[in-house]
Amino acid sequence: MGARTRLVRWANRFALANTVLLVIIGLRYLLHYSPLSPWPGWIYAVLAFLGHLSLLAYLPLLLLLPVMLLLPWPRLVLSVAIFLASVLVGFLVLDSMVFAENRYHLGVLTLSMLAPQTWAFLAMYLVLGLAVESMVALWIWKGTASVPRRRLGWYAPLGLAGCLLASNAIHVWAEAHYYAPVTAFARYLPLYFPFRDPGLLVRLGLVDRSQARELGVTAALGWPTDRALNYPLASLRCAARPPLLNVLFVVIDAMRADALTTAVAPKLAEFAEDAILFDAHYSGGNSSRAGMFSLFYGLPATYTDAFSSLTRPPVVMDLFQQHEYQLGVFASAPVYRAAALDRTALARVPNLRLRTISPYTGSSGWDRTATEEWLGWLERRNPSRPFFGFLYYDAAVSMKPPDNYPSVVAVPSGASTEARRFARYLTAVHYVDSLFGRVLEDLRRRQLLDRTVVIVTSDHGMEFDENGLGFTGHGTAFSELQMHTPLVVRWPGRRPERITHRTSHNDLAPTLVTELFGCANPPSDYSSGRGLFSGVPWEWLIAGSYEDYALIEPDRVTVVFPAGYEIRDRQYRLVPHPVLPRDLVLAAMHEMRRFYR
Repeated sequence: MGARTRLVRWANRFALANTVLLVIIGLRYLLHYSPLSPWPGWIYAVLAFLGHLSLLAYLPLLLLLPVMLLLPWPRLVLSVAIFLASVLVGFLVLDSMVFAENRYHLGVLTLSMLAPQTWAFLAMYLVLGLAVESMVALWIWKGTASVPRRRLGWYAPLGLAGCLLASNAIHVWAEAHYYAPVTAFARYLPLYFPFRDPGLLVRLGLVDRSQARELGVTAALGWPTDRALNYPLASLRCAARPPLLNVLFVVIDAMRADALTTAVAPKLAEFAEDAILFDAHYSGGNSSRAGMFSLFYGLPATYTDAFSSLTRPPVVMDLFQQHEYQLGVFASAPVYRAAALDRTALARVPNLRLRTISPYTGSSGWDRTATEEWLGWLERRNPSRPFFGFLYYDAAVSMKPPDNYPSVVAVPSGASTEARRFARYLTAVHYVDSLFGRVLEDLRRRQLLDRTVVIVTSDHGMEFDENGLGFTGHGTAFSELQMHTPLVVRWPGRRPERITHRTSHNDLAPTLVTELFGCANPPSDYSSGRGLFSGVPWEWLIAGSYEDYALIEPDRVTVVFPAGYEIRDRQYRLVPHPVLPRDLVLAAMHEMRRFYR
């Protein structure tokens, strides 16, 4: 038998042995998983559990495969493999303990916050792992001296690979069908990233999105989400006083705070003079998904996947439906795209309008149609019941005003690409502002303005490399330009004013819950915010993005990546010798697990 052949056979058996070991250690994850149905959830959980842990067991040896083929030296290969397997075992033991205690997994940041005694335990696990792995590796090596008569040893990895593929296929099916018992499992395993493309089966013509969503909403009503989430922390105690005010949310995607000027947004600027203008308002994210989640839930966007997988709406939407508000939702872009509102804030809205179909072209055409359909809906609504309206405009983030729409700024012939993009962006904001003017004028004409809470804001800002650091668009940095958003609120009975202390999207939900529905619970029962009118500025804010998040303070930003972190100053320049704000990180980590079971 050749050395390479024997090493490959040994590697396969060693990986299988480690799969068994990881499965035994990882049983703690399954103990914390409470499936939301009698058996379908467990079928997927077992397949995903076996497939993912076997992938972790095989991964170090797959990385060593080139070494086995180029340098087939048993001492080298076995030594490196034993060390990597021991690190993996130690990591999984510690991660399972951390998850059991805190409901989050180990990462670079959490590792940096471990106490000295925890590091001592990790070292002990590593030593024990080295001893166990060495004995197992040598025992298996001796067993590979002779050629086996049968090739049964290769059927097991094929079966485990089948588990991995099957679990990913089931996850794709479950996402397309809004099936929480499957989608809710992802956060229970470390380093687990199942294939996610809820639109794949729709594009293949295998799923009707509208029908699947309605069936999913019906099934979701019976899902006991409190087994996974402790949200809210206490039952709401509310005493709303009739007649209830109407509520209209107007969200202009990607409108940053400094675009609120008479030149760029004249209708909104005029409206702000007779409303409450928040000068230092910040989104809870630099992307639509994170920003909209913080707007409706008042929670860190790090909870998004958990709430999305369970299709658990925020308490404020529960209250709107409990008080029989008529729901008029008109989003320009499909609600199942960037913001994923169909799985979060609007998850249990029956007959949800998933997308805008417009006879006009581009994002500006969708915006125009959404406005026209809103005006028509308002005309047909039952005037004896209050309404919740939601308008979500898309032209600004797409930087696509209507063709031949006059530019609001002059663009020199030799202007840079970013300067031209910025001009289109401001022009698109101006166009959306004109649509908002139509909405506002219609409310006045119907004499609804004095009976309607009107809230105008954005999900995040937009950047065009103004600071010369190379950041453009959104979702690329937690800078002032991407985080600072406008907020204008006209609340009947409240005088116009300018509020200069720091507020955030997290404050919106507590404001509606307490001021509109008269709930006596402290906001901490369901939110990370305090309320827009509390007068208390936030000292730090957790902001989300796509994969990373940030801890924002008035004078610095700590950006946390999956594999590291960095600290930036107020101008978003890197701090050369950063000191991790330990107390802040601990407080933020507590806030990011407070609503998990």
